[in-house]
This record gives sequence, C-alpha cells and structure tokens, in this order.
Amino acid sequence: MTLHDSPTRRRFLGSLLGAGAATAAGLAASGNGALRAVTEAVDSAAVATEPAVRTRLEAQLTFPVLVGDGLITLNNFGGRSVSTGACSHRGIDIFPTTSTTRVLVSCVDGVIEGQRFLDGSQGNAWILNDDAGVSYRYHHIDEFEPGLEVGSVVRRGDVIATMGATGNTGSAHLHFEVRPDGTGASAIDPIPLLPFPIEGVTLGAPTGCT
Repeated sequence: MTLHDSPTRRRFLGSLLGAGAATAAGLAASGNGALRAVTEAVDSAAVATEPAVRTRLEAQLTFPVLVGDGLITLNNFGGRSVSTGACSHRGIDIFPTTSTTRVLVSCVDGVIEGQRFLDGSQGNAWILNDDAGVSYRYHHIDEFEPGLEVGSVVRRGDVIATMGATGNTGSAHLHFEVRPDGTGASAIDPIPLLPFPIEGVTLGAPTGCT
C-alpha cells in the first residue's frame, strides 16, 4: 500500500522524535554515567538472541461503532460472502436495530492509509493502519467525516464516518475487517479483539463455514 506524506503524518512522526529527545534530556539531567551507558549500548554491535517479532501495542480494540440504542454484531467471520461465496467472509457485519444514523469511530490510534469511493462490493471505505502495520477496514460507509483524508492521524474513538449501505448491500451496516499484515487475504476474526460483552450490542452465535 502506498504511503502518503501529509502535514498530519509529519506531525505524528515529529511527536515521536520529540519524545525521544525528551528521554535523552532526562538521562542527561540524571548524570553523565546514565547517558554514557545508553550511548554505548546504542553504538555497540547488535547481537540477535532470537527472531524479531512484530507485536501489537494494544490488546483490545475500541468498538468501531458508537454504541447507541441497539446494535447486532453477526459472528460471521469465515461464513458466506455475498461477493465471493462460501467460507470466504473476511470480516464481521454490525447492523443497527433502529433507523437511527450510526456513527463509526476509529478502533485504534493510527493513520488513514486508504480511502475508496463506491469501489465494487466494498462501497465507500476507510482503511486505517496502526503503528504495527495492522490494517483495519470499514466498508459500506455512507458519509466520510469532513476534514479526514489519506494521511490523517486518528485516535481511538475519533468519529470517522457514518454507517451506510454503499456497495453490495441492501441495508445499512458496517463490514469490519482486521488484517495483521496490512494487505492480502490475511484477515483474522475481529471478535476476540473486541471488548465483548458490550452493553447495547448483541453478539450473534458463530455462523461457521456456510
């Protein structure tokens, strides 16, 4: 996926660099010995004791829909997909129980890495990436939140869109995916990553491979 430079991305990276500078300043204030020990460790040759493993910083996601007066989450990862058939559904579907407009929120701290407009079966869609490279996909969006674009930094709970029925669906809902490597067919079941039980949200029984 192509990365897009933007003022928001540069501010995000700048804040990380600033945090590193603040840490160095704190070491200097605590004494030259502490700073010298860190400097020697950084300058010394690296020794690999075990393979590097990319891990997530957060153990649990923020629920991607602002909970209101009722939602139903289908436990349908790996079930039937309307567009690709049996056993190929790569996400879960979240439906409202009333006609109230539902707000979609960022499930992680991250950067918007992709935006799609009525693109085939997905309809309008946002793609978010966290700092571990995990991709989170929101499909069938009605309206994108004004002011957001590819490269925008978002925080957990930030409003990013409203639920819609764009793409290959006849009713408003959110199709939500989690892809650990960011691309390809590596989607995993989001249900274990979400904070169930959630008041106001009914979780359906697993549908299995159908």
